[in-house]
Amino acid sequence: MTHATSRTRLRRTALVAGAFLALATATATGTAQAAASAAASTSAAARPASGPRIAAAPSSCPKYYFCGYKNANYSNLSFKFRDCYLQAIPTDLISGGSWYNNQSNGTKAKMYDYYKNLIYTTPGAPYGDAHGDWSKVWYVDAC
Repeated sequence: MTHATSRTRLRRTALVAGAFLALATATATGTAQAAASAAASTSAAARPASGPRIAAAPSSCPKYYFCGYKNANYSNLSFKFRDCYLQAIPTDLISGGSWYNNQSNGTKAKMYDYYKNLIYTTPGAPYGDAHGDWSKVWYVDAC
């Protein structure tokens, strides 16, 4: 084995070890980068929780839907959207609440303010926020 081949293998091993270390650190800290990124992009409502993705969708949110709940922890379903256009959310969603994006894998929903300015894009489905805040959100585009 040549010196160059040995060095290439060593680099690959270091990269793989670094990736595993980064994954373990991100998991242990509750995906702090995702929370920091969301906080930097907007101080708006409905950003993702700092915790890990939940294993299964709430039973009230069917596959291929984006669901909004009036209360935390996915209780009191208020709406479920699956169409790809800007839709007004119910007027009773004025604070608190939660949401779950149960669309096809990787699909991102978008949330807009009163003036139809984009304020937040969800992580790819499946993903949810058990403790969101609808106070700034007026519209949702499910995909």
